[in-house]
Amino acid sequence: MLVIGLWVHWWRLCCAPLKGLSLLLIGCCAVNSLAEGSNPTTTELGKMLSSSTLIAREIEVQMVELQLGVVEGRQSLDAHHLTEAVIGFYEQRQYRPIWDQAGRLEQLISALESLEADGLTPEDYQVEQLRHALPLLGDNSPEAIPLRVADELRATNAYLRALYHLYNGKVDPAGLDPQWNFELQDMAPVADGARVADSIETGQIAQLFEQTRPQHPIYRSFKAGLQQYRQLALLGGWPSLPVGATIKPCAVDPQVAVLRQRLRVTGEYIDPVLPDAGVNQSPAQVCLIANAKAASSAASVVTSSVAGEMSPTVRSSGQSSSADSVFTEAAVFSSDTSTQSSSTASVNPDEVFDEYLVEAVKKFQREQYLEVDGAIGPATRAALNVSVQSRIDQIRVNLDRARWLLHNIPPEMLLVDIAGFKITYFKASQPIWRSRVQVGMAYRTTPIFKSEVNYITLNPTWTVPPTILRKDVLPKVRKDINYLREHNIRVLDSSGKQLDPAAIDWYKPGNVTLRQDAGEDAALGKAVIRFPNSYAVYLHDTPHQKLFNKSQRAFSSGCIRVERALELVELLLAETPSWDSAAINKALATGKTRNVTLAKRVPILLAYWTVDAISETQIAFKPDIYARDAKVLAALNKRS
Repeated sequence: MLVIGLWVHWWRLCCAPLKGLSLLLIGCCAVNSLAEGSNPTTTELGKMLSSSTLIAREIEVQMVELQLGVVEGRQSLDAHHLTEAVIGFYEQRQYRPIWDQAGRLEQLISALESLEADGLTPEDYQVEQLRHALPLLGDNSPEAIPLRVADELRATNAYLRALYHLYNGKVDPAGLDPQWNFELQDMAPVADGARVADSIETGQIAQLFEQTRPQHPIYRSFKAGLQQYRQLALLGGWPSLPVGATIKPCAVDPQVAVLRQRLRVTGEYIDPVLPDAGVNQSPAQVCLIANAKAASSAASVVTSSVAGEMSPTVRSSGQSSSADSVFTEAAVFSSDTSTQSSSTASVNPDEVFDEYLVEAVKKFQREQYLEVDGAIGPATRAALNVSVQSRIDQIRVNLDRARWLLHNIPPEMLLVDIAGFKITYFKASQPIWRSRVQVGMAYRTTPIFKSEVNYITLNPTWTVPPTILRKDVLPKVRKDINYLREHNIRVLDSSGKQLDPAAIDWYKPGNVTLRQDAGEDAALGKAVIRFPNSYAVYLHDTPHQKLFNKSQRAFSSGCIRVERALELVELLLAETPSWDSAAINKALATGKTRNVTLAKRVPILLAYWTVDAISETQIAFKPDIYARDAKVLAALNKRS
């Protein structure tokens, strides 16, 4: 490294003071003329060498400058990767220019503009400056050489930067999340200098872009979703629901018409084909009749109550109460179908929250991880009112996340979708098992990382982690020491010796360990699936089974609780000799803790994205449970 630095420093001393191309040529290329005592002009020097040669000489000087920046550590990791790629590209070409033909530069501009479909910004790659470079390509005058060199390097930099961003994402995830442990992908397969040059020379720039994108259905789905929502934005997006009380099924409200149009725009609501008028009741009529019957029933209860409180004299008189009036009005709606039809004629059917709209709301709620009740409460209203631009930004954020993760996905792996509260086991790149999970709370987040499942613990004990001990368990023990006995928790000293809980000052417990014995109500259930990591995170069974019925399941202290965990245990041990279902059940029945090493480790990926790929043409949105999207979006929008 020292030798390289000295060489680069010498080169800089020799070449950096040479201002302008003519001086550079005098110092590097016109030795013979100078030896003869001549004094060549710039024009004469230009005639001595072709423009391509002059550009190559200047590129070489520029590459030395870049190398010096690398040696001196004046670049970020992202810039370092790009600089090395640019230097390697031109070294391989002996510094010859490659963008000296208009067709090549036009193809590059077109390919860079296509990156908008990937959620990237073409102007990050200086597209406008490259357009201005086109008229200069035919100018071979010496005065144009510095400008053409700048354009040449700008084009190569843009091409390689775009390839890098398609392969690793534009945003550096390690800079946003200290828990991130995924390595940047080696760009050699796509950024090899010879391959890049060949793609330019043969007009295959767009094809190399396509080969560099993640070749995964999720990525294609996100791209299709981005195109769909941008089209919706061009059409004006969707209406917002004003703030108001909860709207329940069969309600009659002007907001219902807005709701119907909102879900019509995004496809959850499809206008039904209704029967001919007079043959059957319309969905709106069904609701209005139901409302009338409910009102009639309520009025009957009120009438009976009021009548019971009235004196015989009042009851026998011809006077009517307000309850009688309500009942009479309700009876108008419930007497017969023809009366009901005439009474509902003045109601706008679009303002009736009918069964078809209820089903559309439930579909929306299901895909948004909301409680599926068919009503428009605060959470559903807020999700409906997220703007189309915000959804576009959300898709762009997740396209970059996809570029971080979706290259070289192993055919067999466990994928934990943290924001989606689910886990999938893939074999031969196909899902063979899925289940729901519970993940860390917003203030005890489940980290994002990858590892390999290496062993399973049956009938696990649970050593209370320091954070949970301090924040959760100690306050309960101080309140009632019987908490330890009720939860089968033993107190141990640093050597593992059991201590008497009553002999400990729980306000200053010292260096003690709390360990819960295995059992039916143990915190880790009947099994733990373990994989090396520095966060003490693992998959495990849980006694908290009812929580799996919640739509959003961020309940744990960081670990992942798995529904039907024993099914997963059996799948993971399928290739481990002597550990079939019967053997697992026999070991569990003993109640003794036992570790079982897998014959073959299984990769596990804990990922976080807030868009769901329903199919290759359909997406849905998840809640950003850890509020991470905004940081990624800010970095994605930052001009390079």
